[in-house]
Amino acid sequence: MKIPASLATDFLLVAAHLKTARRSVFKDKALVYGSFEPEKVYVVEHGYVRLGATQADGRLTTRALLGKASIFGDLPFCPATSEQNGVAVASGETYVLELKRHALEAAVQQDEALRQLLLEIYGLQFRFLDRRLQWQFVMPLERRIATVLLDLICFGGKPCPHHPGYVLDIRLTHQELSELVLAARSNVTPILNTFRAQNVISYSRAYICVRTLDALAKIVGGVAMRNSASLGSRPAHYPPLYARTT
Repeated sequence: MKIPASLATDFLLVAAHLKTARRSVFKDKALVYGSFEPEKVYVVEHGYVRLGATQADGRLTTRALLGKASIFGDLPFCPATSEQNGVAVASGETYVLELKRHALEAAVQQDEALRQLLLEIYGLQFRFLDRRLQWQFVMPLERRIATVLLDLICFGGKPCPHHPGYVLDIRLTHQELSELVLAARSNVTPILNTFRAQNVISYSRAYICVRTLDALAKIVGGVAMRNSASLGSRPAHYPPLYARTT
């Protein structure tokens, strides 16, 4: 999920200056942690982290993709459950701050501004989870894929060197995208091919390019696309899914 830039900057500035903060740099697909560790809180400083679970055959299934300033691990002020598991893996080169839960909780209790920042971060992550739960149960697969692509373009995009449009800032395989939309790759790839034939996206092994946000948004809204939409979409038109509350 994407945290607004102003909120991310404010939160990271405070988190990085906590006495217990430790910065680690992870290469693509490196393990941030392989199992839940009490007292350890993590904040994405730069890059992306995939949260998921390791299957019996060793494959990682992705359940969430976190961007800058997202918080995970042993979350402050959240009661421990009877069973907490899962893994966290870097997606691309990623910088992560590791904090001690008790130190962050103490700082939050003493600093009203930090308390407000943490509440906003939690609120955004809860809103995203609630939205994800809604679409995964009620949306047909085509709309789920379009929704995830819109979410991913919110992480950031730059002009695509291959086609008119904007290339996603994060690289995902078809398998990883399939895990995010809770579907088999064999069902996702034909829909991506349809989007490409309709000039909505372009893709290869190395990139996914969104050629028109308007057409993608129409699919998310359930409006059938009858004609190829304009390629004139701009980054300013990114959907305001994660607007800051203040």
